[in-house]
Amino acid sequence: MERLTITLTPDLVARVKSAVDGGNYGSVSEVMRQALRDWELAETRRNAELQALRADVEAGIEQARAGKARPFNAARIVKAGQRLASKKR
Repeated sequence: MERLTITLTPDLVARVKSAVDGGNYGSVSEVMRQALRDWELAETRRNAELQALRADVEAGIEQARAGKARPFNAARIVKAGQRLASKKR
């Protein structure tokens, strides 16, 4: 393993030490390894969401080129959002 030196704000240091002192982690290194694993998962999710968004944009562009796009209508969009929100309740 390679040893790294990092600099944290006093608030982050206190939070890391609190996690160790509270028994959630055995050491500062464990906290940092978990933080990196969480960061990697978040990056993977963000990349997947970005790819999906790019695919949606491309599909929209293709629909517009094919003449299948409708004019922008904010009221219609708001109503559709409200319908979706009411289904989730």
